[in-house]
Amino acid sequence: MKMKPFKKVIAIVLALVLITSVVGCTPISMSKQWSYDYNDDTLSEQLDIGVYIYSMSQAYNNAKTYAEKSKDYKEGESFLDLEIKDDDGNKAVAKDWIKTEAEKISVSLLAIDYLVNKYDATWDEATMSSAIQQSKTAWEMGYYAALGYSQYYQPLKDELEPKGISYDSFEKSSFVASVKQDAIFDALYSEGGEKAVSDKELEKYFLDEYVAYSYIPVNMYTSETNDAGESTSVAFGKKKMDSTVEKLNAYADKLANGLSIDKVIDGCVKDFDISESSAVKDTVEMFSTTKSSNADIAKAVKSLNSGEAKVITVGEDSDSPIAYLVFKDDINAKTKDYLKKDSNRDSVLQNMKKDEFTDFIEATTEELLKSDALAKNSGAIDKYDPAMFYEKPEETTAAADSAE
Repeated sequence: MKMKPFKKVIAIVLALVLITSVVGCTPISMSKQWSYDYNDDTLSEQLDIGVYIYSMSQAYNNAKTYAEKSKDYKEGESFLDLEIKDDDGNKAVAKDWIKTEAEKISVSLLAIDYLVNKYDATWDEATMSSAIQQSKTAWEMGYYAALGYSQYYQPLKDELEPKGISYDSFEKSSFVASVKQDAIFDALYSEGGEKAVSDKELEKYFLDEYVAYSYIPVNMYTSETNDAGESTSVAFGKKKMDSTVEKLNAYADKLANGLSIDKVIDGCVKDFDISESSAVKDTVEMFSTTKSSNADIAKAVKSLNSGEAKVITVGEDSDSPIAYLVFKDDINAKTKDYLKKDSNRDSVLQNMKKDEFTDFIEATTEELLKSDALAKNSGAIDKYDPAMFYEKPEETTAAADSAE
């Protein structure tokens, strides 16, 4: 089965965060003790203690994010005794929440293996090899390096090994788990799967949730660089700004009267001396005023009917205002051709089913947690406490002098 690129949707499994403040002085055993073991007719799988420690590190960082929202949180001080509220509205003392969450994250990995076996989910060798290579790169050079940002060098092994997390534990908990997750999703929702989505269902979702739009940005300012190499922006005067907007409004009328967006882009390139590549044309994507990187454009698109265009200005009172010519295309005319492309279809399907799939994995995790087939090595697990991830900030020289 050919694997598709899949957006990571299971936060409790794939929280590939950069673990901060985890390098402590406490010596931790790197022995191959086990943490959880699942053994029934469908699966025989055992997790080593390093997987549990890594799960706890993820839970610790998630808990810290929640704790930072508390009025009682103090930067640099331990938050483990604070009450936190997670995204589901559950309240608990942070240290207790972390232990519960670490268990869920660990058993989620068993749930993924369980579902791989149940649905005979498969992946190609190249996909898994790539995931393993990413794991090795993250381990040796850092998570950002694994994603292709070579300028960031922060080896995860330097942060995780002192806590007893081996490379094998990290590999199983991160990129490899992602490939398995993708395979389960594919087995469930692709043609012939237990939860297969028909073309008609996918088209309806696409029409309800997606939008076809284009926009052309025109800067209404000039940039100047002084002898020191420092760049500054100077906004146009009011007369020139009004003239720019007026010309763009003329193009908006032409779009509404049937002129193609390509022709309009060509005209704007000549009239405003802009780059053709700066225009975003016929982009079709999930569009939300709350999730978009440019909420002003999102709001403008939502206000338009198909075939309409308008001009908006952003940052009028700043030294770098921008005018946007925004156009909303007919999504109905785009649907068939857009979904014919496999990568587009996969992306729409993933957006459509990601929440349902996350719930499915979490429900399976809960089943395994309650199963008699699950064994827990409490003697090993109880040796590890969330406090191991807290590191008191180093006292500065100025603070020490002040104290004296």
